[in-house]
Parts: sequence; C-alpha cells; structure tokens
Amino acid sequence: MRNMWNDFQSSLFLFYKYVTRGNKVTLTLTILMATLAFIQINIVHGILSGAVNLIYSQTKSNYVGNIVIQPGKDQWGNKEQYITQVERLKRKINAIPGIIGCSARYSTGAIIEYDPDKTGKDIRSISWPVKSINPQDEMRISELHNCMLAGQYLDESDRDQVIMGREVSGGYGASLEVQSLKGVNIGDEVTVFYHNGVVRKYTVKGIYATVFPLADMTIFVTQKEMESVLGLRDRASEIIIRTDEAYPEAYYIEDLRKAGVELQDIRPWQDFIGLVLGIVQSFDIIKKIILFIGLIVAGVTIFIVIFIATISRRKQIGIMKAIGMKESIIVTSYILLALFYATIGISLGMAIIEFILKPYFIAHPLVFPMGKVSLLIVRSEFLTSIASMIAVSIVAGLIPSWQVSRENIIKAIWG
Repeated sequence: MRNMWNDFQSSLFLFYKYVTRGNKVTLTLTILMATLAFIQINIVHGILSGAVNLIYSQTKSNYVGNIVIQPGKDQWGNKEQYITQVERLKRKINAIPGIIGCSARYSTGAIIEYDPDKTGKDIRSISWPVKSINPQDEMRISELHNCMLAGQYLDESDRDQVIMGREVSGGYGASLEVQSLKGVNIGDEVTVFYHNGVVRKYTVKGIYATVFPLADMTIFVTQKEMESVLGLRDRASEIIIRTDEAYPEAYYIEDLRKAGVELQDIRPWQDFIGLVLGIVQSFDIIKKIILFIGLIVAGVTIFIVIFIATISRRKQIGIMKAIGMKESIIVTSYILLALFYATIGISLGMAIIEFILKPYFIAHPLVFPMGKVSLLIVRSEFLTSIASMIAVSIVAGLIPSWQVSRENIIKAIWG
C-alpha cells in the first residue's frame, strides 16, 4: 500500500510539472475545447428537455389533465357509451386529497358548416367532434379561459354560442388551415349537424389558442346545451381530473379505485399522446447523438494534446524509465493531466450554464411552435454528461501515454 502511495505521489509530481512548465496556450485551448464540448452537450439536452417538458405541461393543462375517466364495460363486456351518475362521481373524486378538481365532458360527432357570405355558394364544412364543458369546473382543471385569442370564454348560461380552437377556425396563425373552416371570426354564425339529427346554429363567442395543436382542434359548447341536444342528464363521455402532482398518476388512480370509482376506465394522460410520444422519442435520439458527438470532440482533443505531449517527451520518458521509474507512474501522470483538462472544462462549463445561460434563457426563452421553451437541465442527464466526459478523458490520456511508455528505452532516448 505504501509503495502504491509513493507511486501516486510521483505521478502527481510529474503532472504538476506538466501543467506548470507546459505550453500555456495549449493548456488554455484544450480547457476551452473541453468547456465548449460540455456546454454544447448540456445546452442541446436542456433545450430539448425544455421542449418535452412544455409538451407534457400543455397536455396536462389544456388537453386531458392528469387522469381521464371514461365509460367502463357493461356486464356483457361491451363498452358503455356514457359514464352515469356523474355528479355523485364528481363528489367522490373531489374528496380525494391531492386532486385539484375535475370536469365532466360530453363528446359527440358532428358536421360543422360555415357560410361566410350567407349565400350558400361558399359553404365550408368539416366533420369534427363537439365537446361540452361546465365553464366553472373547467377553469379548475385547464387553462382554456386564459388562452382566448379573440372574444370571450363561455358562461354557464350560454346556449347559442360556441368557442373553438384556432385550428378549427382556420385563422389566427392556424397550422392546419386545410382541415379547418378557413377563416371563422368572432361573431360569425356556424351550423352544427349533430350525429343524432339535431341541428343548431351558434354564434362564435371566442377563439382560443393554447399553442398545443391537439388542444386547439376542439369546439366547445356548454354542458346545458349539450344535454339539451342529446336529451341526457347527469352523464358524461369523459371526466378530466387535475392533480397536484405530489405523487404519480398511478397513486391517484389507486385512490380513485379505493374511493369507489370501480366500473369506469381510468387512464393517465400518457395514454392519450401517442403521436407526441413519438416526437419525444425522436428528441431522445437527438440527445444521444449530440452526447456522442460532444464526447468525441472532447476525447479527440484531449487525445491529440496528450499524444503530442508524450511524443515530444519521448527522450525524457526513456531517461525516467532508464533510472527505474515504473511505466505505471508515467501513464498515471498523463491520465491525471487528461482529468485536469476535463475537470476544469466541466467546472467552467457548469459555472457558465448556471450563472449565464440559465438566467438568459429564463429572460429570453426560445419560441417554438408549441410555445416558449426555456432551458431545463435534467439532473440525471447532467450527471451522465459529467461521468461520460471524465470516462472519455481517462481513455484519451491512457492510450497515447501507454503506447509511448512501453517503447524500448534505447529507442526512446536515441529515436
């Protein structure tokens, strides 16, 4: 053990001399490259993680909440069309600790027509689901009321008015205009042909945009209006639940079951964003590619620097071996040098990210199609980048130093 400690002290001494007597420009540039590689990895990871977090937040705030309750199956195993005894069910749900609120919705198929000139010559028509909301309940579980681009949010007493997302209206910067009503504005009249044969005319009271396309592809009427259309009461197609997120959705689902919500189908929000999960998986692939490229850049830079340093010191290394210095001492000294480059680069990178880049992105978030994206540093990914940089540096220092230290003493001194 004492010999090992003496060998390590010798390696530390050599490392100290490399740093203090080495080329300061080379030292500075190598540290700079390591710093930039570390920043690049974590900035790209942070931006993509911020985008994913925004997508998830939009999904829960404006699309399906944290948990969705849907109709269960009857005694013969057939899917029920509606949830029954909704008011009683809502009282059970709202009594569970950690649940912020719930809102019952009807959803039914319909054809929506818009005749801008009222002449019958330019009728614009789409087939689209129409949903109902209780405006007061909805304000507890979604941000729709804060996302009005034009007009106003629904009141509980509204019977002849609708609000719609901009992807349905086709204006206000909609990205799916081809599949929309191509220009509905506030105050315009639309005709809704419900699947059960009921026809209603509505005035467009408001147009909203959550900047999340799946949420912006919906038309809403009030719960009272939809019950009048369907001839139903105290039923729902779905119940949207928001939680305080102190625990995962599975925890609250278990509480719902214990509270007596047994016959219905209960699902977490992740089950409703299959398309979005595909995008998230693509982001994860990009993260891995960026991590690989960043590590290669840092590793190759350190490798070249160590390789040049060992080649230029071949004679010195040969003399040290001739007087009895172990190869392991020489190799360890260069590994320490490589770790020095990486450690300083990581430390500088962490300081720049924490005190410069994070505050900047908070003040000036990037504008993505789904909203404003800030920098989100995920702890596990951050630690992975640190560990990966250190591992790559060890390899980059080990390979060239090991090759030169094993060279024949006579050849190293006179080569």
